[in-house]
Amino acid sequence: MNEIPVIGIIGGGMIAQIAHLPFYLSDSRCRVAAVAEFRPSLVAALTGAVGNAAIVADHDALLKDSAIDAVVISMPRSATGPITLAALEAGKHVMTEKPMAHTVEQAERLVGAGRARDLIYAVGYMKRYDPGIEAARQAFGSLLETQALGPLLFANFYDYSRNYAHPPPRHVRPAESREVRFETWPLWPEWIAEPHRDAYAWFMNHGSHDVNLMSYFLGHDLTVADAGLLPHQGGLRVSLRSGDIPVSLIVAKADTGRWIEGAEFLFENGRLAIAVPSPMDREAVTRMVIETETDGHPAQHIEVGQGWSFARQAKGFVDCLLGEATPATDGETGRRDLALCEAIWQRVAA
Repeated sequence: MNEIPVIGIIGGGMIAQIAHLPFYLSDSRCRVAAVAEFRPSLVAALTGAVGNAAIVADHDALLKDSAIDAVVISMPRSATGPITLAALEAGKHVMTEKPMAHTVEQAERLVGAGRARDLIYAVGYMKRYDPGIEAARQAFGSLLETQALGPLLFANFYDYSRNYAHPPPRHVRPAESREVRFETWPLWPEWIAEPHRDAYAWFMNHGSHDVNLMSYFLGHDLTVADAGLLPHQGGLRVSLRSGDIPVSLIVAKADTGRWIEGAEFLFENGRLAIAVPSPMDREAVTRMVIETETDGHPAQHIEVGQGWSFARQAKGFVDCLLGEATPATDGETGRRDLALCEAIWQRVAA
């Protein structure tokens, strides 16, 4: 590792432009050496916007560059796994967009490649970097430990958002389709039947965020009791258990004009609830409220700090490269989340 970590960015599309490049370019603790992007309209947009970083057409050139310590991957979902594997096998530390893969078998291959080379492998579930999520998890752990609101009775996670419901930060969309095709991996396990394959791929892109939040709060001691599709291919409902605590998850394709996502934890004597903002809202963080009648204050809106989760995620990856932190979601955690996703869909398919 260089004293100042050298980073390459693979992919120059929307997410790379708004969620990765600005923060690595502005962080004096690292240096962006190259961006891999071949689409002419995006090359033109990136030229002059990435400082002294080179723009290369082929990500293989970036992986072969021994001066580059780490890569940030923001590519089509079906190509993410193969490119991540190539990066890990080239000895690069990796931050990749989610989902890391679409089957447990794929994920195990990736985790094994990183572990064999003792590499940092971070998966981009940026909501774990939201200061409100961090504060809520700490508060939830304290409530469990102190029993201040009595025992936990039930947990509910919900996500009713079909689109961002907030304009994304300024970016350039490509004017052309991808002429270069990458190696791809399947977007579903072989046992997923044809009628469910598109729904599974959608869930892995959208609902895996919610599975990642469930495991962040409740750990991986989660078993699936029941799962099924909502009417009209409108999403998924899941019943789970965390030990003896019932847990529910609903991910729905609803367009209400606003982003509706959150969780609530019902205790015998109160409730902790969080409301997660649109990922495109740079000024918003997750809001947390604790409701109880025991102290004469029915609702307490807790101050949680500021900071866009994407920006804090980029800082977190540089912290990892400098040996000052570990990923909020590492490859093994991502693999375990993916195993839970598969368990959910095995119930759907049953």
